[in-house]
Amino acid sequence: MERMYAFIDETGAFGFNFQSPDCTHYFIICAIIVKESDLPSLESAVERVRSMYFQTGEMKSSKIGKKNHRRKRILDALQELPYSIYAFICDKQKIGENSGLRYKQSFYKFLNNLVYEELKLAFPRLTIVADSIGENEFLQSFSKYMSEKNMPSDLFGESSFSIEDSKGNVLIQLADFIAGSLAFSYEPSKIPLADGYNYQSILGNKILRLSRYPSSFSTYTPPDETLDIDYNQTIATISYRQAVAFKEKHQRSDDEFVQRQLVVLDYLLFRFMNRSPRHYIPTKELQNQLASRGFDKISTQVFRGKVIAKLRDEKVIISSSKGGYKLPTTQQELRDFIALGKSMVNPLLSRLHTCHEVVKLGTNGGLDLFDEFHFVEDINQIIGGPA
Repeated sequence: MERMYAFIDETGAFGFNFQSPDCTHYFIICAIIVKESDLPSLESAVERVRSMYFQTGEMKSSKIGKKNHRRKRILDALQELPYSIYAFICDKQKIGENSGLRYKQSFYKFLNNLVYEELKLAFPRLTIVADSIGENEFLQSFSKYMSEKNMPSDLFGESSFSIEDSKGNVLIQLADFIAGSLAFSYEPSKIPLADGYNYQSILGNKILRLSRYPSSFSTYTPPDETLDIDYNQTIATISYRQAVAFKEKHQRSDDEFVQRQLVVLDYLLFRFMNRSPRHYIPTKELQNQLASRGFDKISTQVFRGKVIAKLRDEKVIISSSKGGYKLPTTQQELRDFIALGKSMVNPLLSRLHTCHEVVKLGTNGGLDLFDEFHFVEDINQIIGGPA
């Protein structure tokens, strides 16, 4: 499995006096995820974008501010580059007064642990690079936290954490720019300044995951209704609960294929909870998720047999059609799955029946393959019918 790099920066600030105009409602941490093999080409490409739009200065979101046309052009220029986004969105308004997290040290410690645990679980071979130079309190606390964790080198002798000055690291600057752009989709004071631009949607194809607090898989509830008239809240809830049950059961597994299943399921849940819930996700897009997490490439046949099929064996409900896969939210999506299965099973059963009839006739009844292999009994056992 290839080593991955995470370049960390954030936007927002500690504080819960939401009546103050200087108090942010959200704290957003952005991790730019890059394969080690893509580092040189990505650094060169981002540097070209930086020099084009920022000349001799750093690529910082604050320098663009509410110049939305310019921000959109920069994001477009960054769109096809080989990196992904793993973002942590903390809604400070939902943190209860008695939670203990309204103390700065506890707040930062919680976020430090959240970032560390999620990234290390998602990417077993990972180097985290952060900027603790300057007066940024969170990044200073993150640096201290990582040092106290005393992260050992891996079996290849590679360090798992490093501190660099953002002025000399264009990928940390990229994390700053992405975090600042996402803030325009969340921060109440910035949403009007976005002038209709939905930066989370613009960045959608680059996002591996948005991890939210305090909302999480364990607390999320499928909505009672949506704008989709076909949406079925009962089906959505069943689908969601089965997916979460698998995650809770297997989240600490060391089996590489179980880890692949968790990555795919995370992305299916992400789409289910956050965007395009009605769209099927192509097989290639799910395989790209695995590649972006550093997993070796596997064939489509192996993907279907050892990832999708195994999830279904564990009672995760995944609908499929010619368009791909998704967690179902409508009756039609369940019918899609049944119809696709029927289209594959019926021709096979027809061929088996033809073979059985021809051989039985040719042997004058001397060889009954269905009886020899207990075919009818096996079928009934599978579907739960009488033996």
